[in-house]
Amino acid sequence: METHIQNTIPEVRALNVELLGKPIHIIREKLETIITESCHGLSGELQTWLNTHHIDAELSAVELHTLKPSDIDKSAVTQFRHQDSGCLFVSLNSDLLIKLADRFYGANIERSQSVITSSDLRLQERMGKIATRWIAPGDMWRSGDGEMSSGVGLKAEITLRYRDHSGLLTLIFESQLVQTLINQLDIQPNQQLAQQFNRSLQQTPVRLTALLSKKTMPLSDVLSLAPNDILPIDLLTTVPVSIGGERLFSGRIAEQDEQLVLILNQDKESLR
Repeated sequence: METHIQNTIPEVRALNVELLGKPIHIIREKLETIITESCHGLSGELQTWLNTHHIDAELSAVELHTLKPSDIDKSAVTQFRHQDSGCLFVSLNSDLLIKLADRFYGANIERSQSVITSSDLRLQERMGKIATRWIAPGDMWRSGDGEMSSGVGLKAEITLRYRDHSGLLTLIFESQLVQTLINQLDIQPNQQLAQQFNRSLQQTPVRLTALLSKKTMPLSDVLSLAPNDILPIDLLTTVPVSIGGERLFSGRIAEQDEQLVLILNQDKESLR
């Protein structure tokens, strides 16, 4: 039987230090504000186009997004290229796009198949042009295909609700476009963040655990223990000292000013 103090540490999510303080987070926050404020205008435009009040738009999220060209279905995505650099990809899920297009073009019957036509994509392009003007003037954009760059960008999802139907209007800002926005706003990375983080980490309180004694007993003796029983124990000659499950030091017990103290040995164990 071991006698020791157990330090229970709650499970926490891993911190991605690589992205801390990067300008991309400033762009993400600015886009979140801009799109939230612009969704009402998008709702108004759609209501005018479709001649109905039963449609509205609401921002769901703006998140970091790792873009892979293989993830983009170019046949269903509208692409806008910024004059400086970078692309914005706009797409609406096919079921809702078809329903909105049928309403917009005054179709007499509803289509049963989710096959996107060029007419559907023209409506999607009109929605995409509204989104581009949230970011930069319309004359700074051009439509069309182009090369896609991999890397960490941003993805915004806007929930569109039309009568009993809903879908996501997705805006993907590739990494080069994010960099263009960073350059235009002249945002500089926080070079001092690593030092600030290290200082804060060094000042974080931790609990040291020292195993002073351990005793081996038969299970029958353990089960027969009762309050006020006395167990003879011997202090360990070498006391391990740890933080959580990481052993850092070893020490020895001594007496000083009529109390027991722990003296750390000089052979400090290396941190892994």
